[in-house]
Amino acid sequence: MTSADRSGAPWVLNPAFRIQGGDLVNEAEDTRLTLTPPLRELWELGERRDGAPAVRLTEEADKALRRIRLIVPPDASAAAAGGLARTAGTPLSLPAGTRAAAAVWGLIGAPVDLGGPPGPRPKDAVPVIRQALAGRFRLLAQPGTWSWTLRARPAEGLPGLVDHGDLAVHPQTDTGAAAHERLRALVGTVLAQGHRPLVIGGDHSIGYPVISAVAGRHPALRVVHFDAHADRRPAGNAVTADCGNFVSWVLSEHPHVAWLTIGVRGVDTNLDQATNGRVSYLTADEARAPEAAGTIARFCAGAPVHLTVDIDVLDPAYAPDVVYPAGGGLDPATLTALVRGVAAAGRLVASDLVEACPSPSGRHLTAAHLADLVETVQLAEAGQVVGRGSPVNNFAGEDA
Repeated sequence: MTSADRSGAPWVLNPAFRIQGGDLVNEAEDTRLTLTPPLRELWELGERRDGAPAVRLTEEADKALRRIRLIVPPDASAAAAGGLARTAGTPLSLPAGTRAAAAVWGLIGAPVDLGGPPGPRPKDAVPVIRQALAGRFRLLAQPGTWSWTLRARPAEGLPGLVDHGDLAVHPQTDTGAAAHERLRALVGTVLAQGHRPLVIGGDHSIGYPVISAVAGRHPALRVVHFDAHADRRPAGNAVTADCGNFVSWVLSEHPHVAWLTIGVRGVDTNLDQATNGRVSYLTADEARAPEAAGTIARFCAGAPVHLTVDIDVLDPAYAPDVVYPAGGGLDPATLTALVRGVAAAGRLVASDLVEACPSPSGRHLTAAHLADLVETVQLAEAGQVVGRGSPVNNFAGEDA
């Protein structure tokens, strides 16, 4: 039975839950809830298939039950039966500032990797990125932290972040299509809670289910895509996208999405021609030019924007731990400035950041740069709230 919360948002009981004694248990996500009288009543009503009246929840109850995924959006139900996410080894949170106006970010780890050359893999970088983010978030959350970029204390204006865990992936049994279906459903549950999905991967194949879920919520979506590669190989007869053709899959499924790819270089021998005219490009050389900022501002121009970043957009000198390195890439300062421009010009509604691999040396520089971009977005949005302040300039010859 489909029911709704007080706002009318539809939900169904998560089929992964079962009653075991006095508990509701979701073994796929390692979740156990005491079956209190209100939960038992909700469960019994939700289980009825005889046209019982819709169950309507208070806003507080709706948020709590969606957070533990006891209720899920109807279109997430089939995938939820196998479990959507598990608590991460390094759970993260970042409180929203007292004056923050933007919706919080909903973090998802996506250890999805559909294969490639041997060596360190992007799916194994999720815990490394989480560790890098933990240190940055500890600093950002402190009330006394000062940002020289903002010339302000960011804590008052941070949009904040809630951790939804890591996608449940069963490497021995899951196909790529199954993992993508589950990730699309998980993103849907995050959107249903009013959070903006922030997905850390994983390879860039995740862009297909993530952006598709977001585009379903935002028909006028614009995608800003930082990457060394166009990722527009033809879809062919495959059952789901891979990291080299996810753009083609998204554009085929969502014909109204506008797309800007930034940082491409080298040659492409198998470019999908079907989407010509729907994708704009800034090569790596063009992205370094002063005109790039204006191009990004015009493209975003107050629209809902999804930011997707393949960290191999950076030159291998800065990001060596990637699967497909390409020389002539951007430097971190240029990438940071361009991402700030996206946050300033558009209305960020979702993001995914992918393709960092763990470093055999243990230094994890590439994952650190990816974490830096998450911090960049947090600071950019905080700056829109708190403005710029002191300390004042105190150069020689000027009054303090």
